[in-house]
Amino acid sequence: NTLTLEPSGGTPYGVVTLNGNSFTLAMYKRTAAVVQQHDTLWTFMTARDHVMYATRLYQPEHDPHAYADSMLKEMGLVECQHVIAGNVHFRGLSGGQKRRLSLAVALTKEPSVVFLDEPTSGLDAAAAASIMAFLRETAPRVNTALVCTIHQPSTSVFAGFDKVCFLTGGKICYLGPAAELETYLASIERPVPAHSNPADFMLDLTNRDFVDGATVDHMVSSW
Repeated sequence: NTLTLEPSGGTPYGVVTLNGNSFTLAMYKRTAAVVQQHDTLWTFMTARDHVMYATRLYQPEHDPHAYADSMLKEMGLVECQHVIAGNVHFRGLSGGQKRRLSLAVALTKEPSVVFLDEPTSGLDAAAAASIMAFLRETAPRVNTALVCTIHQPSTSVFAGFDKVCFLTGGKICYLGPAAELETYLASIERPVPAHSNPADFMLDLTNRDFVDGATVDHMVSSW
């Protein structure tokens, strides 16, 4: 919420910058986009309708039909471009297709950074792995940084991240390359058990509801 300039109680302090510039509301409107946890799509509008409307709003200098063609192809939505978004009462796009459409609408803005609030929420393990792999491929292709919040990622999903940040009670327990988490845990005498998901193991070590406070304090102080 702080990074996306949303009020969330308390008094925020510190500095947030984007490419070295102060991340003001004006800059946010120009350079950033958010994909919420629950897709905010119009029930009876098709995938193509959504992208065309977004193009008219964000890129009025472009031909909306040509831009939509390109974006739908990029997002793998060509096959379902004429399917309505749907909701719990009306059949429409699948959960994974809705996630990709929400991202397509955000990317139409051509932002420098996209914030995604739990992009795997409501998806089964296979769909979650698929959408995260898609995000991993998309970020460098469109030259956009993707910042996600995510709960309990599977091993395959976790392996797809460049950098990760683990928090407990608002304090950082690890911030760095996902691929180096296991090495770090071994260095503080908390080696990941064989055949375990590093993310699950890290969450076990940092959740005060399920582990003693001394273990959590050790994780915070070690970092």
